Amino acid sequence: MSFGGSVLAMITSLKNNKRSRTSMFEKEILENKGNYGDFIDHKKMSPQELQKFRAALVAKRQKEQKKLLIIFTSIMVIVVAVVVYFLFFD
Repeated sequence: MSFGGSVLAMITSLKNNKRSRTSMFEKEILENKGNYGDFIDHKKMSPQELQKFRAALVAKRQKEQKKLLIIFTSIMVIVVAVVVYFLFFD
């Protein structure tokens, strides 16, 4: 068995290269730690508080959708302008 030294070197190399692995769940929690804010228990809210909370969520979602719409529209205008330039002014 003349391959004992190479196998031993491979095993040693694998042991030295080991690292602690984090799961995707742990990685998400660590990266987005400050993005969540305080925990809000919607089951213990009064109906008025729940209605305000839902309205706030809807307003936030509408703001995000408006931002995405502006970005998408600007990208499409740029693409159309480039296509028109190359089709008619070349």
